[in-house]
Amino acid sequence: MKLPVIVRAALCVAATSLLSGCINNVQVKDVQQDKAGFLASHFSPSSLSTGVYKTITDADSGQMKFKRIVYQLNWDNDVENKDKTYKTSETYTLTNVGNGLVEVMSENSRNGVPFSQDYQLSYRNLITIKGQSMNLGANIAPMEMEMKSFEHFDPISSFRSGLEYKYKYGTSAQIMNYRDGHTSCERGDAQPASELNATLSGEAWTISCHFFNQNDVLQSTVKFAYLENYGITVAEHVQSSASVNESKIASFTVE
Repeated sequence: MKLPVIVRAALCVAATSLLSGCINNVQVKDVQQDKAGFLASHFSPSSLSTGVYKTITDADSGQMKFKRIVYQLNWDNDVENKDKTYKTSETYTLTNVGNGLVEVMSENSRNGVPFSQDYQLSYRNLITIKGQSMNLGANIAPMEMEMKSFEHFDPISSFRSGLEYKYKYGTSAQIMNYRDGHTSCERGDAQPASELNATLSGEAWTISCHFFNQNDVLQSTVKFAYLENYGITVAEHVQSSASVNESKIASFTVE
């Protein structure tokens, strides 16, 4: 289950390939030889532009109380159409790299067989700052997408009064003609996090986020559980024109 946390843009067209850096030579089979190394070398905080990194760290200097989190989500997909509903699972590995930033590797599988992976540098597992998805049956991975700048960036500590993110994004090699996007989030109710999974402590707050494209048109709505003790969010419900998907936390471990 791929979340629309970073904009799933049409990557590039031939007419703009020189400007947007559409040449990509990341071989999927090479990534599989060292997934952790690929994540660390391509999605560290140092890979961000100075401006983007400063925006995030100026807004949020808080520290998360974990080194690494691994959790599994079990998804029911296309729940709006009971005749077509199917199940997938998604395993996340989050590494704390400071200032609310986490390196994320997630793997999607169906019937116990993996079919795709996502690599990200994310703000508290809520907003993808830089990301790349790959189909495990493909030879070449698509281009990395990244935030180029923020017009508005709210720290997670403001979640009780709502969160707003306005940004420009493009491929990692792109130098102009960026796309605009924004995400608006509102707080819902709290519940004991243990109701989501018995291993969790503290409270889980519902945060519903609406993702808009460059035309200011709603693309998707994602309901997250903000696990306050851990400082990260976990997706519970994803709704778009394509489908409605719901998850349950099957396992959750913290280092």
